[in-house]
Amino acid sequence: MPIPWNDDPPDAAARIRSNLADLLRRLIDAASDRVEPTVDLARGWHRDVYRGAPLPVDYYCGEIRNDDPRYPELVGYEVRVGPLPGLPSRDVPAALERFETQMQRAVALLDDDVPVREPPRDPGTLGSVITLCALAHGEWVRIHPFANGNGRTARLWANWSALRYGLPPFVRLRPRPEGLLYARAAADSMQGDHRATVDLFADWLHMQILEGP
Repeated sequence: MPIPWNDDPPDAAARIRSNLADLLRRLIDAASDRVEPTVDLARGWHRDVYRGAPLPVDYYCGEIRNDDPRYPELVGYEVRVGPLPGLPSRDVPAALERFETQMQRAVALLDDDVPVREPPRDPGTLGSVITLCALAHGEWVRIHPFANGNGRTARLWANWSALRYGLPPFVRLRPRPEGLLYARAAADSMQGDHRATVDLFADWLHMQILEGP
């Protein structure tokens, strides 16, 4: 039975909050570089989020469920969010390969349509960017690659996608967004249905633009 990691380390809230703020600033600064979306990119984010925080097992930070026998506590590590199971650990590596391929194909198309440092010029392209934010978030939630911290990483993917195309980082990282709408959208995504997340993200982005920085 793997050692569980279900909650943030005790007394680590301030450290994690500071780490998230630093990471978001770096994502903002690097957005115009349009780096390739990879699983390793997100693994680095996960390590940055929990840097300096004591974990049940040190290598839980940045390593993938059932990915590498060098990390035995993650082999066969299964997760649940309420009544919903995450993807079985044996399926995680292949699912992440598909995620990476899909993300790279999506940004290759959008990069041609949206100039660097400019927001989308028309409603259709804006809708495509919002859909990318929602699918990146939702698929990461569905796969649940890490022992913990998947929601934060999914929200980082959403903001990374928005920033790449000149939009503000409109998805709150911590604490988790409140309300039933986000909880229900995330539950749908756990089951592979990301439509509610698309609609919710469109509303959040609209409110962010209206309210300003």
